Amino acid sequence: MTKRIVLYIKGRPLLPRPHHLKGIGLPNVYLLNGLTIENDLDYGKLVTIEDLDALHRAIGLKIIGKPAPLSGDELRFLRKQLGLSQSDLAARLGISDQTLANYEKGKTEAGPADLMIRIVYLTRAFGAEAVASALPEAFKRAGLSPISIPASMRRRLTGRWEEKSAA
Repeated sequence: MTKRIVLYIKGRPLLPRPHHLKGIGLPNVYLLNGLTIENDLDYGKLVTIEDLDALHRAIGLKIIGKPAPLSGDELRFLRKQLGLSQSDLAARLGISDQTLANYEKGKTEAGPADLMIRIVYLTRAFGAEAVASALPEAFKRAGLSPISIPASMRRRLTGRWEEKSAA
C-alpha cells in the first residue's frame, strides 16, 4: 500500500480531522487545511480547495521524490497533470500504448521507464532549473532513486502547500 500524503498550508489553523481528498485518482492524499466545506441545499457537500494548481504540484513532487517504484495510480496522476494522453506519454518514453496502460493498471512495474516518467513530469511541471538540480542525484543512483528538490525551490514551486511529517 502507498504511504499517506498529508499536506497543509503553513500558518493556517488545522481542521479537526484530516480531509481525505478524493476525485484526483489517488487513494492516499489528505489535507489538514487549505479548503472550505459548504453544504448546498441543491448539491450537497461542496469542497473548495485553495490554490489547487500548487497543491497538485506539491502532490507531484511528493510522488516523484519517493524512493519506491511509482504505483499505477501515481503514474496516471502525473500523466494527467502533464495533460498527456497515454499515447503521447508512451511515445515520449519509447514504449507502446499498451505497455503504459499496463503500468497504469498496476499489471506491471514501469522498471527503467519509472525514472524517465519522473523526469518528464519534473521537466514539464517545473522547468529546467528543477531538472538541473535533481538530475545529478538521479543519474548517480541510476535507478529508482528519489529525486531531491532543494527546500528553497520546493517552497517557491508549491506556494504555501507543505507536507506534514509522519509521526
